[in-house]
Amino acid sequence: MDTVRFDIHVPEGWACWMDLARTPHGTYAGLAELRHQGIARCALVITRQLSREAALQRATVRADHFVRQWVPQRSQGVDGSGPTVPGGA
Repeated sequence: MDTVRFDIHVPEGWACWMDLARTPHGTYAGLAELRHQGIARCALVITRQLSREAALQRATVRADHFVRQWVPQRSQGVDGSGPTVPGGA
């Protein structure tokens, strides 16, 4: 399987790339990484999509969802006192 790297469009301050490969079964699968201000924040696994375009669209939708969930949680803590990190203790 040859892998190709694609950049995924995300909001300013974020970066996302995806390594995408065609499987022996003719589907597409890959791994995307989301970075915020240069720090890795999330890895997205994209499995068995029927086309390259479908895999890229799936990664874009999932990256967008992660960013939308991250932003409100970073701007205010659970008790309203300050920033928090999603999944942080």
